[in-house]
Amino acid sequence: MRLSVGPFGLKDLFTLVNVMGGVMAIHFVFIGQPAFAGYALLAGYLLGDALDGPVARATKTSNRFGSEFDTATDHFVQAIAPAIIVYAVYAGAGHRALGVILLSVVVACATIRQAMFTVATLGDPLMYCGLPRTVSGYVAMSFVLSRWFALNPELALPIGAVLIPVLAVMGLLPIPYMTHKGARRMQAWVKVLIGLALVSTLAVLVMARDRTFDVMFAWMFGYAALAWLPLSRDERRSFFERYRRWATEVAR
Repeated sequence: MRLSVGPFGLKDLFTLVNVMGGVMAIHFVFIGQPAFAGYALLAGYLLGDALDGPVARATKTSNRFGSEFDTATDHFVQAIAPAIIVYAVYAGAGHRALGVILLSVVVACATIRQAMFTVATLGDPLMYCGLPRTVSGYVAMSFVLSRWFALNPELALPIGAVLIPVLAVMGLLPIPYMTHKGARRMQAWVKVLIGLALVSTLAVLVMARDRTFDVMFAWMFGYAALAWLPLSRDERRSFFERYRRWATEVAR
């Protein structure tokens, strides 16, 4: 039985949960509580984004509408909302102009990335091209919401002013990052690291909530710096061959 009404299927309810996480994040920013905005995005990811794919496969309700809905939602909750949180933290620290610059860079790079991959699909069965916006957006958000950032503003503010744009631009560069649903299975050590990241983040969220974003930043920054390591030399060579063909198609 197909659990759907027109193009809207059961899995889209979970995507909608993710949307509401973004909406609540904006609400919390408006009332001056950026940390709760971060928790709202995290809840939307765990209860919505992480589940819509498995639900779509289980209920056989995958369709083009769901794909586009999920893509639009991801752009909102993984780029725009985190960028607004970054702005709010910098503005609250007395650096409104710098906050606007960081907001602009994050949103612009994520939007350009979305446009490029809408024009043409890279089609690599194993790798993302460039740093996924999930990571760049959530690294930026978790950095400015971390306890370390709050305790060391004189050091953290200038570091963020460099780190956040670099991560945003990395989403546009031909850097191969292994996906979680690639053409081959991940190595055992990669699966262990992913499991540790999930378990430790959830454990800290429950037992030491004020350290949640410190742990989240550490894992996601680690991904940004090292997630190309599980790929073999041949796999990376194949990626760059695909990338050159894709770049030609995008430029047409």
